[in-house]
Amino acid sequence: MSMAGPLEGIRVLEFGSFVAGPWGGQLLSDMGADVIKIEPPKGDPWRHASSFAKNESRVFVPLNRGVRSICLDLKLESAQAALRKLIESADGMISNNRLDTAVKLGIDYASVSKINPRLIYVDITAYGSKGHMADMPGFDLIVQGYTGAVASEGKITKNGQPEVVWSSSYIDFSTGYAAANGILAGIIGRGKTGKGQLVSTSLLANAIAMQSLRIADVEGLPAPAKNWFDQTRPRLIEQGASYEEIQDSYQMAVRPLIYRCYYRAYKTLDGGLALGTLAVHARARLLDVFGLKDPRVTDPNYDDTTPKAIRLGHDLVTKFEDIFASETTDHWFTELRSHDIPCEPLRFIEEMADDEQVLANDYVIEVDHHTGHKIRTSGPILTFAGGMPELKSSPALGEHTSEILTGLGLSSDEIAELDA
Repeated sequence: MSMAGPLEGIRVLEFGSFVAGPWGGQLLSDMGADVIKIEPPKGDPWRHASSFAKNESRVFVPLNRGVRSICLDLKLESAQAALRKLIESADGMISNNRLDTAVKLGIDYASVSKINPRLIYVDITAYGSKGHMADMPGFDLIVQGYTGAVASEGKITKNGQPEVVWSSSYIDFSTGYAAANGILAGIIGRGKTGKGQLVSTSLLANAIAMQSLRIADVEGLPAPAKNWFDQTRPRLIEQGASYEEIQDSYQMAVRPLIYRCYYRAYKTLDGGLALGTLAVHARARLLDVFGLKDPRVTDPNYDDTTPKAIRLGHDLVTKFEDIFASETTDHWFTELRSHDIPCEPLRFIEEMADDEQVLANDYVIEVDHHTGHKIRTSGPILTFAGGMPELKSSPALGEHTSEILTGLGLSSDEIAELDA
């Protein structure tokens, strides 16, 4: 029997704002869940950033596709009966409110679990539910700074200012993925125990997890970057080194020299190319194309830590850069791909909206928005052969209030009393 997604029949309440909570809700909606976004009278604050219509914005639309919106002023006693019925009807709940706010509104886990003990409640915090920072607010950008992501990226503006990761709020998005997984795992667990539970995740947890390859440490065998942090950094600070000088030194330690040749982006004659030769055999083919030799690739016993090897590495970086800069992007893409060497031109995200491969897989879709606009946005990241829910745009503020509350048994007079 075909289903509108494997989560058809599952209801999730989303008390989220900005990115992480709503993204988790949209992921579940794409799997067929009935995701109800509960918004205050002014709506999710993200509705008012980069606005194109009243209560509608370019950043809200792509994070709330397919969910239903109900508008409730939870500070009013008249809204508590509706809230209780919503909680009773739900399988899961996502909240990224601070604990004191959640308690004040009656949507903290202790309160809602008394109403519905089978509820799977995912609590999203900035820094985790324990420790002295447990109730501090946080955003993707400042957590980038706190967890070392900004330093690791090593980007510096022309006037020496540190630069953050702008291409994506990747910590927020990864936290949204974690929240959706928390709902799914909790529901599976409930099938075994019959009980709901509290699931916790945070921006901090996901920022650390996203840097797993960097934070891993082998006892007695510190990575070069760890040696730099323990030995070189203190000396630089003592010498009064600038941020730029510290970063230049750090990047030499944090990014292995061989990656500066084989796994990076290069400037070409008319643009740029991303080179992805992680595999040794691909590196060997690249050397053949360039007519160069590199014993780090061809000799398994070569010691790449000697001064001679380091000089060779720097020399090859310069040669690679000069070679790539001598021809166009298309030339190198065609040449390298003909030798089965992984690479892609550096493109702009704006090109993806019309990209043949993207459109063939519905990774960008077009939906009708209630304002009358056609909206192009990202499509589902998962497709299910057994059936998918209908793709719908993000809702108007409170668009489904009457529909949802009527379905829960509230009368028109009770709904009118909500003043939302």
